[in-house]
Amino acid sequence: MGRILVLFAGFSLVWSSAFIVGKVAIADLDPIVLLAIRFLLGALCLLPFVLRRGQVFLQIPVMRFGAIAGVLNNALYLGLSFLALQTVPAPVLVVIISCAPLLTSAFAVVSGQETLNAQRLAGFAICVAGVACVAIWQPGSGINMPLAVMSGISAWAGYAMAIGGTVAFAVGTVYLRGRSTGASPMDVNFWQSLVGGLVLMPVALFRAPELAQWQAALHLQTLMAILYLAVVITLGAMFMWLYLIKRFGASKAAAAHLINPLSGLILSAAILGNDIAAIQIVGAVLIGFGLYIAVFRTATRHKSVVSKGAASCRATS
Repeated sequence: MGRILVLFAGFSLVWSSAFIVGKVAIADLDPIVLLAIRFLLGALCLLPFVLRRGQVFLQIPVMRFGAIAGVLNNALYLGLSFLALQTVPAPVLVVIISCAPLLTSAFAVVSGQETLNAQRLAGFAICVAGVACVAIWQPGSGINMPLAVMSGISAWAGYAMAIGGTVAFAVGTVYLRGRSTGASPMDVNFWQSLVGGLVLMPVALFRAPELAQWQAALHLQTLMAILYLAVVITLGAMFMWLYLIKRFGASKAAAAHLINPLSGLILSAAILGNDIAAIQIVGAVLIGFGLYIAVFRTATRHKSVVSKGAASCRATS
Protein backbone atom coordinates (compact mmCIF):
# COMPACT_ATOMS: atom_id res chain seq x y z
CA MET A 1 0.00 0.00 0.00
CA GLY A 2 2.95 2.31 0.64
CA ARG A 3 3.92 2.27 -3.04
CA ILE A 4 0.37 3.13 -4.06
CA LEU A 5 0.36 6.09 -1.67
CA VAL A 6 3.66 7.34 -3.08
CA LEU A 7 2.39 7.03 -6.66
CA PHE A 8 -0.87 8.82 -5.92
CA ALA A 9 0.74 11.57 -3.83
CA GLY A 10 3.57 12.12 -6.35
CA PHE A 11 1.17 12.36 -9.26
CA SER A 12 -1.13 14.73 -7.39
CA LEU A 13 1.72 17.07 -6.40
CA VAL A 14 3.03 17.27 -9.96
CA TRP A 15 -0.44 17.67 -11.47
CA SER A 16 -1.51 20.30 -8.94
CA SER A 17 1.64 22.34 -9.47
CA ALA A 18 0.30 23.14 -12.95
CA PHE A 19 -2.41 25.39 -11.47
CA ILE A 20 0.11 27.46 -9.50
CA VAL A 21 2.49 27.77 -12.45
CA GLY A 22 -0.45 28.41 -14.76
CA LYS A 23 -1.43 31.49 -12.75
CA VAL A 24 1.88 33.06 -13.76
CA ALA A 25 1.28 32.51 -17.46
CA ILE A 26 -2.45 33.36 -17.46
CA ALA A 27 -1.62 36.77 -16.08
CA ASP A 28 -0.14 37.63 -19.50
CA LEU A 29 -1.74 35.11 -21.89
CA ASP A 30 -5.26 34.10 -22.82
CA PRO A 31 -5.98 30.66 -21.26
CA ILE A 32 -6.67 28.98 -24.62
CA VAL A 33 -3.53 30.54 -26.15
CA LEU A 34 -1.56 29.15 -23.23
CA LEU A 35 -3.01 25.67 -23.66
CA ALA A 36 -2.49 25.62 -27.44
CA ILE A 37 1.18 26.60 -27.08
CA ARG A 38 1.66 24.17 -24.21
CA PHE A 39 0.26 21.15 -26.05
CA LEU A 40 2.02 21.84 -29.36
CA LEU A 41 5.32 22.42 -27.57
CA GLY A 42 4.80 19.19 -25.65
CA ALA A 43 4.19 17.29 -28.90
CA LEU A 44 7.36 18.83 -30.36
CA CYS A 45 9.38 17.63 -27.38
CA LEU A 46 7.96 14.12 -27.80
CA LEU A 47 8.57 13.95 -31.56
CA PRO A 48 12.25 12.81 -31.41
CA PHE A 49 11.31 9.98 -29.03
CA VAL A 50 8.44 8.63 -31.12
CA LEU A 51 10.55 8.88 -34.30
CA ARG A 52 13.17 6.65 -32.71
CA ARG A 53 10.51 3.95 -32.36
CA GLY A 54 10.04 3.81 -36.11
CA GLN A 55 6.64 4.06 -37.75
CA VAL A 56 4.72 2.41 -34.93
CA PHE A 57 3.22 5.73 -33.86
CA LEU A 58 1.83 6.19 -37.41
CA GLN A 59 -0.45 3.17 -37.17
CA ILE A 60 -4.08 4.17 -37.67
CA PRO A 61 -5.40 2.63 -34.41
CA VAL A 62 -2.71 4.44 -32.38
CA MET A 63 -3.40 7.74 -34.13
CA ARG A 64 -7.16 7.39 -33.68
CA PHE A 65 -6.76 6.42 -30.03
CA GLY A 66 -4.46 9.36 -29.27
CA ALA A 67 -6.59 11.81 -31.26
CA ILE A 68 -9.79 10.97 -29.37
CA ALA A 69 -7.92 11.15 -26.07
CA GLY A 70 -6.53 14.55 -27.09
CA VAL A 71 -9.98 15.94 -27.83
CA LEU A 72 -11.48 14.62 -24.59
CA ASN A 73 -8.62 15.08 -22.10
CA ASN A 74 -6.77 18.08 -23.50
CA ALA A 75 -9.05 20.19 -25.66
CA LEU A 76 -12.38 19.69 -23.88
CA TYR A 77 -11.42 18.99 -20.28
CA LEU A 78 -8.65 21.57 -19.86
CA GLY A 79 -10.04 24.00 -22.43
CA LEU A 80 -13.46 24.18 -20.80
CA SER A 81 -11.96 24.24 -17.30
CA PHE A 82 -9.65 27.16 -18.08
CA LEU A 83 -12.48 29.08 -19.73
CA ALA A 84 -14.72 28.41 -16.73
CA LEU A 85 -12.15 30.06 -14.47
CA GLN A 86 -13.12 33.42 -15.98
CA THR A 87 -16.53 33.36 -14.31
CA VAL A 88 -16.42 30.50 -11.77
CA PRO A 89 -14.38 30.91 -8.56
CA ALA A 90 -11.36 28.61 -8.57
CA PRO A 91 -12.34 26.80 -5.31
CA VAL A 92 -15.79 26.01 -6.71
CA LEU A 93 -14.24 24.78 -9.97
CA VAL A 94 -11.94 22.48 -8.00
CA VAL A 95 -14.94 20.97 -6.23
CA ILE A 96 -16.75 20.39 -9.54
CA ILE A 97 -13.73 18.78 -11.23
CA SER A 98 -12.95 16.68 -8.17
CA CYS A 99 -16.31 14.95 -8.61
CA ALA A 100 -14.86 13.32 -11.75
CA PRO A 101 -14.04 10.02 -9.94
CA LEU A 102 -17.74 9.52 -9.23
CA LEU A 103 -18.58 10.05 -12.91
CA THR A 104 -15.64 7.87 -13.92
CA SER A 105 -16.90 5.03 -11.75
CA ALA A 106 -20.38 5.39 -13.20
CA PHE A 107 -19.10 5.36 -16.80
CA ALA A 108 -16.76 2.44 -16.07
CA VAL A 109 -19.67 0.44 -14.66
CA VAL A 110 -21.90 1.28 -17.63
CA SER A 111 -19.16 0.26 -20.08
CA GLY A 112 -18.64 -3.02 -18.23
CA GLN A 113 -15.03 -2.29 -17.27
CA GLU A 114 -15.49 -2.30 -13.51
CA THR A 115 -17.97 -3.01 -10.77
CA LEU A 116 -19.11 -0.38 -8.28
CA ASN A 117 -19.90 -1.52 -4.75
CA ALA A 118 -21.25 0.39 -1.79
CA GLN A 119 -17.83 0.61 -0.15
CA ARG A 120 -16.20 2.37 -3.08
CA LEU A 121 -19.16 4.70 -3.55
CA ALA A 122 -19.10 5.63 0.13
CA GLY A 123 -15.36 6.28 -0.04
CA PHE A 124 -15.73 8.60 -3.02
CA ALA A 125 -18.58 10.46 -1.30
CA ILE A 126 -16.38 11.05 1.77
CA CYS A 127 -13.59 12.28 -0.51
CA VAL A 128 -15.88 14.78 -2.21
CA ALA A 129 -16.95 16.09 1.20
CA GLY A 130 -13.29 16.52 2.09
CA VAL A 131 -12.60 18.27 -1.19
CA ALA A 132 -15.38 20.74 -0.44
CA CYS A 133 -13.84 21.52 2.95
CA VAL A 134 -10.39 22.05 1.44
CA ALA A 135 -11.45 24.05 -1.60
CA ILE A 136 -14.39 26.21 -0.53
CA TRP A 137 -13.55 27.31 2.99
CA GLN A 138 -10.76 29.88 3.11
CA PRO A 139 -9.01 31.16 6.27
CA GLY A 140 -10.77 34.14 7.82
CA SER A 141 -13.27 34.59 5.01
CA GLY A 142 -15.97 31.96 5.54
CA ILE A 143 -17.37 30.25 2.47
CA ASN A 144 -15.69 31.64 -0.62
CA MET A 145 -18.74 31.49 -2.86
CA PRO A 146 -20.08 35.01 -3.44
CA LEU A 147 -23.78 35.14 -4.18
CA ALA A 148 -23.07 37.57 -7.00
CA VAL A 149 -21.16 34.85 -8.81
CA MET A 150 -24.14 32.51 -8.65
CA SER A 151 -26.24 34.76 -10.88
CA GLY A 152 -25.99 35.97 -14.44
CA ILE A 153 -25.87 34.24 -17.82
CA SER A 154 -22.07 34.31 -18.04
CA ALA A 155 -21.77 32.72 -14.60
CA TRP A 156 -24.12 29.88 -15.47
CA ALA A 157 -22.27 29.41 -18.77
CA GLY A 158 -19.09 29.07 -16.72
CA TYR A 159 -20.67 26.39 -14.53
CA ALA A 160 -21.88 24.58 -17.64
CA MET A 161 -18.35 24.61 -19.07
CA ALA A 162 -16.92 23.35 -15.77
CA ILE A 163 -19.40 20.47 -15.68
CA GLY A 164 -18.80 19.74 -19.37
CA GLY A 165 -15.05 19.62 -18.81
CA THR A 166 -15.51 17.25 -15.88
CA VAL A 167 -17.71 14.94 -17.95
CA ALA A 168 -15.15 15.00 -20.78
CA PHE A 169 -12.39 14.10 -18.32
CA ALA A 170 -14.39 11.17 -16.92
CA VAL A 171 -15.27 9.86 -20.39
CA GLY A 172 -11.65 10.26 -21.49
CA THR A 173 -10.39 8.31 -18.48
CA VAL A 174 -12.73 5.39 -19.19
CA TYR A 175 -11.84 5.53 -22.88
CA LEU A 176 -8.10 5.38 -22.13
CA ARG A 177 -8.62 2.41 -19.83
CA GLY A 178 -10.80 0.48 -22.22
CA ARG A 179 -8.49 0.81 -25.25
CA SER A 180 -5.00 1.14 -23.76
CA THR A 181 -3.93 -2.43 -24.52
CA GLY A 182 -0.98 -2.48 -26.90
CA ALA A 183 -0.68 1.30 -27.17
CA SER A 184 2.58 2.90 -26.08
CA PRO A 185 2.07 5.73 -23.54
CA MET A 186 4.64 7.76 -25.49
CA ASP A 187 2.77 7.41 -28.78
CA VAL A 188 -0.57 8.14 -27.13
CA ASN A 189 0.81 11.19 -25.36
CA PHE A 190 2.31 12.52 -28.60
CA TRP A 191 -0.96 12.34 -30.55
CA GLN A 192 -2.96 13.49 -27.54
CA SER A 193 -0.78 16.60 -27.19
CA LEU A 194 -0.64 17.30 -30.93
CA VAL A 195 -4.37 16.93 -31.53
CA GLY A 196 -5.23 18.87 -28.38
CA GLY A 197 -3.03 21.76 -29.54
CA LEU A 198 -4.35 21.69 -33.11
CA VAL A 199 -7.97 21.65 -31.95
CA LEU A 200 -7.41 24.60 -29.62
CA MET A 201 -5.30 26.65 -32.04
CA PRO A 202 -8.23 28.04 -34.11
CA VAL A 203 -10.01 28.98 -30.88
CA ALA A 204 -6.84 30.66 -29.63
CA LEU A 205 -6.48 32.64 -32.87
CA PHE A 206 -10.10 33.74 -32.63
CA ARG A 207 -9.72 34.85 -29.01
CA ALA A 208 -6.34 36.52 -29.58
CA PRO A 209 -6.13 37.69 -33.22
CA GLU A 210 -3.44 40.31 -32.58
CA LEU A 211 0.25 39.34 -32.62
CA ALA A 212 0.86 41.46 -29.53
CA GLN A 213 -1.43 39.15 -27.59
CA TRP A 214 0.96 36.27 -28.31
CA GLN A 215 4.23 38.11 -27.72
CA ALA A 216 3.72 37.90 -23.96
CA ALA A 217 4.73 34.25 -24.28
CA LEU A 218 8.30 35.45 -24.88
CA HIS A 219 8.56 37.20 -21.52
CA LEU A 220 11.06 35.27 -19.39
CA GLN A 221 8.70 34.50 -16.50
CA THR A 222 5.87 33.46 -18.80
CA LEU A 223 8.19 31.45 -21.04
CA MET A 224 9.54 29.52 -18.04
CA ALA A 225 5.98 28.78 -16.96
CA ILE A 226 5.07 27.53 -20.44
CA LEU A 227 8.17 25.30 -20.57
CA TYR A 228 7.30 23.85 -17.18
CA LEU A 229 3.73 23.15 -18.26
CA ALA A 230 4.82 21.63 -21.57
CA VAL A 231 7.66 19.45 -20.31
CA VAL A 232 6.91 18.60 -16.68
CA ILE A 233 3.10 18.53 -16.84
CA THR A 234 2.17 17.62 -20.43
CA LEU A 235 4.95 15.02 -20.64
CA GLY A 236 5.79 13.92 -17.11
CA ALA A 237 2.41 14.11 -15.41
CA MET A 238 0.59 12.63 -18.41
CA PHE A 239 2.93 9.62 -18.46
CA MET A 240 2.19 9.14 -14.76
CA TRP A 241 -1.54 9.46 -15.46
CA LEU A 242 -1.50 6.86 -18.23
CA TYR A 243 0.46 4.50 -15.98
CA LEU A 244 -2.03 4.91 -13.13
CA ILE A 245 -4.93 4.13 -15.47
CA LYS A 246 -3.20 1.02 -16.79
CA ARG A 247 -2.08 -0.11 -13.33
CA PHE A 248 -5.16 0.55 -11.19
CA GLY A 249 -8.09 1.02 -13.58
CA ALA A 250 -10.12 4.05 -14.53
CA SER A 251 -12.06 4.80 -11.35
CA LYS A 252 -9.17 4.09 -8.97
CA ALA A 253 -6.76 6.20 -11.01
CA ALA A 254 -9.29 9.04 -11.11
CA ALA A 255 -9.38 8.90 -7.32
CA ALA A 256 -5.85 10.34 -7.35
CA HIS A 257 -7.37 13.64 -8.46
CA LEU A 258 -9.25 13.82 -5.16
CA ILE A 259 -5.89 14.58 -3.55
CA ASN A 260 -5.36 17.58 -5.84
CA PRO A 261 -7.11 20.15 -3.60
CA LEU A 262 -4.94 19.00 -0.69
CA SER A 263 -1.80 19.10 -2.85
CA GLY A 264 -2.73 22.54 -4.11
CA LEU A 265 -3.28 23.67 -0.52
CA ILE A 266 0.17 22.44 0.50
CA LEU A 267 1.89 23.97 -2.51
CA SER A 268 0.08 27.29 -2.02
CA ALA A 269 1.16 27.40 1.62
CA ALA A 270 4.76 26.44 0.81
CA ILE A 271 5.25 28.61 -2.30
CA LEU A 272 2.73 31.43 -2.03
CA GLY A 273 2.62 31.66 1.75
CA ASN A 274 -1.14 31.14 2.00
CA ASP A 275 -2.68 30.27 5.37
CA ILE A 276 -4.38 26.95 6.12
CA ALA A 277 -7.69 26.86 8.01
CA ALA A 278 -8.64 24.19 10.55
CA ILE A 279 -11.62 23.14 8.40
CA GLN A 280 -9.20 22.47 5.54
CA ILE A 281 -7.19 20.13 7.76
CA VAL A 282 -10.45 18.30 8.51
CA GLY A 283 -11.04 18.09 4.77
CA ALA A 284 -7.58 16.60 4.27
CA VAL A 285 -8.36 13.90 6.83
CA LEU A 286 -11.66 13.15 5.07
CA ILE A 287 -9.89 12.84 1.72
CA GLY A 288 -7.35 10.41 3.15
CA PHE A 289 -10.04 8.34 4.87
CA GLY A 290 -12.23 8.26 1.78
CA LEU A 291 -9.32 7.18 -0.43
CA TYR A 292 -8.45 4.41 2.03
CA ILE A 293 -12.00 3.06 1.86
CA ALA A 294 -12.44 3.45 -1.91
CA VAL A 295 -9.00 2.43 -3.18
CA PHE A 296 -6.41 1.23 -0.71
CA ARG A 297 -8.59 -0.98 1.50
CA THR A 298 -10.13 -2.56 -1.58
CA ALA A 299 -6.67 -3.25 -3.01
CA THR A 300 -5.48 -4.71 0.30
CA ARG A 301 -8.51 -6.98 0.58
CA HIS A 302 -8.09 -8.12 -3.02
CA LYS A 303 -4.43 -8.95 -2.40
CA SER A 304 -5.37 -10.86 0.76
CA VAL A 305 -7.98 -12.90 -1.10
CA VAL A 306 -5.52 -13.74 -3.86
CA SER A 307 -2.88 -14.80 -1.32
CA LYS A 308 -5.35 -17.03 0.51
CA GLY A 309 -6.46 -18.59 -2.79
CA ALA A 310 -2.88 -19.32 -3.77
CA ALA A 311 -2.16 -20.85 -0.36
CA SER A 312 -5.24 -23.02 -0.67
CA CYS A 313 -4.13 -24.24 -4.09
CA ARG A 314 -0.70 -25.14 -2.73
CA ALA A 315 -2.25 -27.00 0.17
CA THR A 316 -4.45 -29.14 -2.09
CA SER A 317 -1.72 -29.91 -4.62
